[in-house]
Amino acid sequence: MKDYESLIERLFDENSRVDTTDAQREANEFRIKQIRLMNRPIPPNTPYIRFDPITERLQDSNYSYAPSKLLSK
Repeated sequence: MKDYESLIERLFDENSRVDTTDAQREANEFRIKQIRLMNRPIPPNTPYIRFDPITERLQDSNYSYAPSKLLSK
C-alpha cells in the first residue's frame, strides 16, 4: 500500500469517530480530496499543447487575444 492510501484510511477512521468535530471532518474531507487529486494517475500519451499568444500575434496581424475568448471555447 502506498503512503497516501494509508493516510486516507487514517483520515476516514478519524471521521468515523464520534468525538471528531464537524470542522475537523470537513478539513479531513478536503485533505482526502486534495491527496487524491495530487496522486491521480497521469494518462499515457497525453500531448501537451503550448499556447503562445505573442507568436500567434506575430504570425497573424489580425489575431486578437483575450482570456475570455479562450474560456468560451
